[in-house]
Amino acid sequence: MPSAFRLVYLDFDSVALDRDLRFYGEVMGLKQDSQSSHAERLLTLGFDTYNLSFRQAEKPGLTAVGFQLSKGNDLDRMAASLTGAGVRHVRKTDARPGVRELIEIQPIGGHVVHLLEEMQATATGLPYDGVAPLRLGHFAVMSAGAKEINELYRDVLGFHHTDAFGDVVNFYTCNHEHHVFNIVQAEVPFRLHHMAFQLREYAAHARAADILARDGKPIVWGPTRHTAGHNVASYFQDDGRRLVELYTDMDVYLSDLGMMEPRPWHEEIPMRPRKWARGDVAHWKTTFGVELSQF
Repeated sequence: MPSAFRLVYLDFDSVALDRDLRFYGEVMGLKQDSQSSHAERLLTLGFDTYNLSFRQAEKPGLTAVGFQLSKGNDLDRMAASLTGAGVRHVRKTDARPGVRELIEIQPIGGHVVHLLEEMQATATGLPYDGVAPLRLGHFAVMSAGAKEINELYRDVLGFHHTDAFGDVVNFYTCNHEHHVFNIVQAEVPFRLHHMAFQLREYAAHARAADILARDGKPIVWGPTRHTAGHNVASYFQDDGRRLVELYTDMDVYLSDLGMMEPRPWHEEIPMRPRKWARGDVAHWKTTFGVELSQF
């Protein structure tokens, strides 16, 4: 059983704080939480205290990710498990807004993970303005230390391995969605590849593209249906050149059966975790002027 059951937040350093706040507020529709400070701004999709944070810095980057622990996995149990696995970590109190206590796993391959039992709920309500995504669904990172990051998620945190592209990209989930995290092996310093937001329905893709076009944000890849995960996805770059995915219709992973809930478009029935050929990312066989590996 995975130690966590959902992705809660992503923390970023920003070189242009006002620019990022404008885009994710006015265009994406996230709301700024009252616990924001001058140094760090918190943006919420309407339930958690925050789902994205931005802190002014000289260099941009993803600084931490937060997962909420699944039932039966409290901080005491997780601390003991991490110690037994030889994973360095520290326990912190009031280190993140809306979180009374958390465990911070010391950087592995440049990747910092926070584990928390709960986050304070906000009363702002889900967004209706802008792109208005339902939730922060998943994220992907690139790292020369991908081997160690894979071992952390698979062997220590117990995430389910759901798919791979060759020996380069691996997908993991801790809940019913095909993936909440994927890691790309690349000889580069640790960095974000993309973050992904779930939209309400198919029609929301066209609405989102219209909103992004008005803000000068072209769709750079998609829309198409992926192979791994079979989600209908499109990608654009925000003002900070972070790659952002908008998706609907992600595969539902039935962990007890080790398969995806059947869908008419699956290449195999039952659809089980598999290794896809590198570059075989579009189920519709759509081709685009750029490849996702370029970002």
